[in-house]
Amino acid sequence: PPSPEPTPAPTPLPTIGSTPQPTPAPTEAPTSPPTSPPTNPPVTPGMGYCSDGSSECLTVDVCACATDSLEAIFERRSRNLQDCPSISSRKDCTRTGGCQWNGKNDGCGPVATPPPTNTVVSPPPTSNPTNPPSHVPTNQPIPSPTSAPVPAPVECKCLGLPSSAPTNPPSNAPTPQPSPGPTPEPTSSAPTNEPSSPPTNVPSSAPTQQPSPEPTSSAPTNVPSEAPTSPPSNPPTPNPTSPNSYGIGPFVTSASSSELVTIPRPQNPGSQSQINCLHLQEGLKNWHDPSTWLSSSIPTDGESVTLPENSKVVINQAVLEELNVITVPSSSELIFGEDAGGAAITLDAAGMDVQGALRAGSETCVYDTELTITLHGSRPTDLDIYGKSPTATPSYKGISVNGGIISMHGKRHFPTWSRLAESVRIGQNYLLLQEQVNWEAGQEVLLTTTAVHDSRDWHRNEVMTIDYVVDNPIPGVVGSAVHFTSSATYAHVANNGYQAEVGLLSRNIKIQGAADDSEPTDPDTGGCTGNGHFGVNFKPCPWTSTTGFGGHIMVHSGGKGYMEGVELYRMGQTNVLGRYPFHWHQLGNACSDCYFRANSIHRSFYRCISIHGTHNTTVSENVAYDVDGYCYYLEDGVEEDNTISFNLAAHIHPVSNVVADSGGGQTITPFVQSRDLILPADATASGYYITNLHNDIIGNAASGGWAGFALPVLHSPIGANRDVNMRPGNRLTKVFDGNVAHSTGWWWSHAGAFYSGGSLYYSSGDDTLLEYNAGRDQSKGTRSPCLVDKCVENNNCGSYCYEGERAWYKLTNNKVFMTASPSLNSWSGRMEVIRFEAHDVALGMEALQDGFGIDQLLVECRSGEEWVIPGNRPDYVSANGFFWYDTGQGHIISSSTFRNCGARNANNAYDTSPTRGCDTNEINGCSSGSTVWGFLTHSDQFTPELMQATSGITYEDCGRRFKLVDFKDNNTPSSVSGRAQNWIDTDGSASGLNEPTIMASGLTDAGNWWKVDSNVVDDPEAPLAFIKVNDGNERGLGHIRLRWKDEIHNTVGNGSSKACTPSDNWQNCGTCYNGSKVDGSGDPYCPALGRIRHIGSKFDLTNDPTGGLPITANAEVAGLTGGFAWLLQLDDGPPKSLKIDQIEVDPVETPMVLAIPYDSGTSFSITAHAAYCSSCVETFFAVNSVDHVRASQGNTYYYDEATKLLYVRIVQTPQTYLTDWHLWNLDDLNMDGGPRTHALDRFTFSGITLPSFAYGPYLHIDADCAEGAISGHCATTPSYVEPEVCPPDYIQVSYDKCCVSEGSSACYIPTLPPTFSPTPQPTFGQGDNLVLNPGFESGLTDWYANSGLIQIDTSQAHSGTQSVLATGRTSTWNGPQQTMIERMSANKTYRISCWAKLKGTTSSDTLKLTLRINDDVDGTKWLGISNTINNQDWTLIQGDIAVNVAGTVTGIDLYAEGPAVGVEYYVDDVSAIEVSSGGRSLESARSSTQPQHEDVEMQAASGAVVSPMFALLTVAPIFLWYQWK
Repeated sequence: PPSPEPTPAPTPLPTIGSTPQPTPAPTEAPTSPPTSPPTNPPVTPGMGYCSDGSSECLTVDVCACATDSLEAIFERRSRNLQDCPSISSRKDCTRTGGCQWNGKNDGCGPVATPPPTNTVVSPPPTSNPTNPPSHVPTNQPIPSPTSAPVPAPVECKCLGLPSSAPTNPPSNAPTPQPSPGPTPEPTSSAPTNEPSSPPTNVPSSAPTQQPSPEPTSSAPTNVPSEAPTSPPSNPPTPNPTSPNSYGIGPFVTSASSSELVTIPRPQNPGSQSQINCLHLQEGLKNWHDPSTWLSSSIPTDGESVTLPENSKVVINQAVLEELNVITVPSSSELIFGEDAGGAAITLDAAGMDVQGALRAGSETCVYDTELTITLHGSRPTDLDIYGKSPTATPSYKGISVNGGIISMHGKRHFPTWSRLAESVRIGQNYLLLQEQVNWEAGQEVLLTTTAVHDSRDWHRNEVMTIDYVVDNPIPGVVGSAVHFTSSATYAHVANNGYQAEVGLLSRNIKIQGAADDSEPTDPDTGGCTGNGHFGVNFKPCPWTSTTGFGGHIMVHSGGKGYMEGVELYRMGQTNVLGRYPFHWHQLGNACSDCYFRANSIHRSFYRCISIHGTHNTTVSENVAYDVDGYCYYLEDGVEEDNTISFNLAAHIHPVSNVVADSGGGQTITPFVQSRDLILPADATASGYYITNLHNDIIGNAASGGWAGFALPVLHSPIGANRDVNMRPGNRLTKVFDGNVAHSTGWWWSHAGAFYSGGSLYYSSGDDTLLEYNAGRDQSKGTRSPCLVDKCVENNNCGSYCYEGERAWYKLTNNKVFMTASPSLNSWSGRMEVIRFEAHDVALGMEALQDGFGIDQLLVECRSGEEWVIPGNRPDYVSANGFFWYDTGQGHIISSSTFRNCGARNANNAYDTSPTRGCDTNEINGCSSGSTVWGFLTHSDQFTPELMQATSGITYEDCGRRFKLVDFKDNNTPSSVSGRAQNWIDTDGSASGLNEPTIMASGLTDAGNWWKVDSNVVDDPEAPLAFIKVNDGNERGLGHIRLRWKDEIHNTVGNGSSKACTPSDNWQNCGTCYNGSKVDGSGDPYCPALGRIRHIGSKFDLTNDPTGGLPITANAEVAGLTGGFAWLLQLDDGPPKSLKIDQIEVDPVETPMVLAIPYDSGTSFSITAHAAYCSSCVETFFAVNSVDHVRASQGNTYYYDEATKLLYVRIVQTPQTYLTDWHLWNLDDLNMDGGPRTHALDRFTFSGITLPSFAYGPYLHIDADCAEGAISGHCATTPSYVEPEVCPPDYIQVSYDKCCVSEGSSACYIPTLPPTFSPTPQPTFGQGDNLVLNPGFESGLTDWYANSGLIQIDTSQAHSGTQSVLATGRTSTWNGPQQTMIERMSANKTYRISCWAKLKGTTSSDTLKLTLRINDDVDGTKWLGISNTINNQDWTLIQGDIAVNVAGTVTGIDLYAEGPAVGVEYYVDDVSAIEVSSGGRSLESARSSTQPQHEDVEMQAASGAVVSPMFALLTVAPIFLWYQWK
């Protein structure tokens, strides 16, 4: 459909608009139904009444009145037809009389030509007409549209509710609010994508649970009866009298059956020839001929039968005897022929052992008459906990294809299932299908439910018998009309978003379990209760229906299976291992031509089709209904390259009625294997059980079940394939396309119709028994799709998958409808979801994974159809679009539409349509807290990084758009996660600003952290702040984590019930939990320990009395970058040591500068560190202005004596190396030779990139100040002086901008380009000091002990503030050492020197500086210089050493040695300078560089101010600068 006009944004600060004026309701819609219906007029069930008492309603605004001809009716409808093309919304089109939506791109147009006057009219369900929503941006309340089309007046008015009820409820409808659901317990766990050797003290970063939308009290608990208590007051719709008598539409075609996705359908196999019929071949032996048998007599009742060797035996008539086991030897075949008179053939047996072949028909000659095989046998009593029994052999009540072939080909009915072309009303005795079918009279047909819930206790499926079929009843529009011998008990919906499936159950070949010994003897008698779901709390009675024992077919031991056109009825044996209706067992690749297609399975007691240890098979076009346990089933997790396509699964039940029934939390108590639940995962039995995604899953449909498509996580295979070296959960998708699920997800608020979750594993207590965790399992339930098979490459399936190796699961063209839970939920696993429709759902999608991309998502939370639901309270169900989770995520959503999501309320800032969103009516309403977008904000423990971005977002008739969801305290007090919420709206389509926008928290106690200027747009309802990116030149987002005192930070989420207070000294107490804000004494768990704000007078206490964003023990900060700086002030004073990690920022595009106050005289050592590399350290150097820090490569700092502020630029660095230091951008390639592609971790999807922090790297600030009374903090905090960030005659108007006045366009924006980048690395030429960290002012960086110990000593220093002490010496050669191989070369001479001093009572001794040189010819040699040192004064040791070698240098080390064992000594100011090429001496180098240090400024070519200090550093050795300083 055409894109709507740009979505209006809410108004700028301070708030949105004034109180809106009421919008008049549509004039043609009744405000409420009559208190009682008219007493006399005829009634058509599901439709309303005409006000004149005449006939039925055609639509809500057109009646077929008693005096009207059909021509008059259509004339009346045609008045609106001219308006159809102007309607851009599918919803508005279908709600307008005479209009219909034509496919995906054609838009709105008039309905088809009306039928002739003798047509029996059968109108579709419609919704109340509505005015098209206004999409005109405005900052004021939007008045009612004055130019919208006005529906034509009608001669009679429809009263009552149509089958698609109006969105507006009757004015007198009750609107009770549901009570809150159970409070979920906090959860915590470690991040899932972590290196196999993780750094210590890595915080838990697991996203946390979503609030439960379900009421547990104040709601009715009674369950509506399953069927109406009285028949419809009108008789069933009479049979049409002509092919054109099926109503006026609109009809749904295959082309118009979806709005966005493309659902594939199977190809028509065409007509079937009857040639080469096996039962007519020469040389057959007749079963009923006594001469066939060695006994010369036909087999009798109870006899075990073995066919003669090397023979083909044909059965041409019913076998009247009930036989024991029939054995077909490997050299023989049993062939079913056809009775000459066309009579049905029957065979009853206890089982079959097929070592040869069992045949009925063939691909070229299908079996044409009726064949029924009935399997007999009672349930064994010796079954164990593994589902095994000595009695239950493969041929016991089953067909065991034991190395042989089963080949059965019944009549080919096509398609085996289709979808409705028009809704079926209660009392209707026919239906219209989108496709032409060749079904036959007398066959049974399944009409799947379109209700929200489906279980044995409450469902709306129907099985009906065909009376006759009419092909092409409306040529080119409807494929077939199928008429039944009875009328529909329930309504079944078809609209342009979704349609009920209709499946053919009958086949002419039928294999079944006997009626007298198959049904369970312990059925569920009802009456059991469980967790409340939307006002009702019924559930199946557990441990019932455990004894179902039907027949089964098992192909094993190298056998082959070819099945089509076969009906399997009363099959499957509950909790008997391997005994399913049809089972390929451990065939490997030997059955690649096998197939199971166009069959039906119904009334199954254990599954449908199992593919077990078998690959490359085909399961296609089958219909399954009323099944215990998972239906289409990949058994052990190793099964790959199979095709599961175009199948239907409906009405799926948990095994033994044990269901994973839970509330709103993320966890469910694991289920353990038992005798009555041998696969504990069957507590979540669903239509499809996909343990390995490396298969083709195409065009399938699932109705009912715990979920529709279950994708459980297996970290290793199970069962017979347990020892296979594979991680099924990480196997990549092959094809997952065009699948549909509905009427599912009832039993848990996170049970998506597509559910990627649940973990299956062997118990730690007994590794022979399985356990299943149906909920979120952050240990055994994680996925990490990887291009590299870590099981093979590392022999460790759990090895970390690095950035360059990562893969994504891909799901395309899938659809969900009528589901009171998420349409899709994935707890783990990078995924790309492309083209996905969700109609009438509680939540569009839910995903908890870093690296989740969604493109072309359509979420229609409420379509206008009536929600048929137990308890009749759809208003207890949310209508949410998408929820952002709270930590460790990476979500990008593009080109997506949300329609009728969010609760309708008084906020008209975005849309004033009277039909926007949904209200709380009891027909198709929603909970009052519903929102298009939700942010989880309850947690102080789990907080957001830079996690979410969008582009191309469209809203259609939506209510509330945004909500910060704190299910604990409703954001009072706020949480760390609430204050840090952020979202990159790359094009402004989500915010409605239609320009790049950063959407962030609008909570008041975040101060002005996000509300940075007067152009920020405020949405107080959410609350959110919308920051316009283009209002600054370098605006962006950044995230850091601060740690200054481990004993504080280690209390975060530690489980203590007592909140930490000053008297606790951070002992035996806890801080910052996942939900709870105060302890039992009322003390806050997560109090502010300081504040961080933007620098400048605009953000001082006068303008922001809060002081800025609170800093807590969980000191994570997300905020706007590209400004003057962030100012950090801790209540206990400046930190002596500050570690900054988990850095996320685009280093090139948006500078992130941190300022911290320190008193004069404080010196600093600032270093950046890589992970897993002790020598990967970058030492920052001082420059002389903030501008230089801001424009630097991120390895500088500046201390401003005037304001007492230290400035540092924070940049994101690679995880494992720091070589070639520069501003790494998000496209830089990795340089450490590892598996990463890029230097910086990131997530890119749909043209958007989010930076992702890596575990391990950090920035460390070490401040040398006197420690105060509070350990870890400097003794004094300087009086704060606000820096002047603006030039003269300018005022600060934003965190990053100064203007002549507020609102002026004459502005100064300090955006220095990095004119000094890249900062050159030292070239170490002649005159340069080649020693790194020569004065030990960066601690022991670049130094290590040559045995013994070395440590920094601040009591002694030749220069600077500290030296190194050699101690713990057990040999004379022990001392400090540095590797020089990268800076010294062969056949050159170097002047080496140091200053040294003895410690202790030894008055003098000899100290030697030694070069240890290795080359590949001479090996190792030691060259040194020495001098006598004492314990009173510093002594210089200096001399020249020539590095002359015969071969290639392989190692050079410089170290100090010499004093006697046990004697301690100090070393400082170590130097090594090349002098062999006429290099200057140290003294001459000093004198030649000092004149450059004049107190002046130089102007760079770009116009930026360049400090003399920085200019020096670009040309002079760092060592010389250090000495001069």
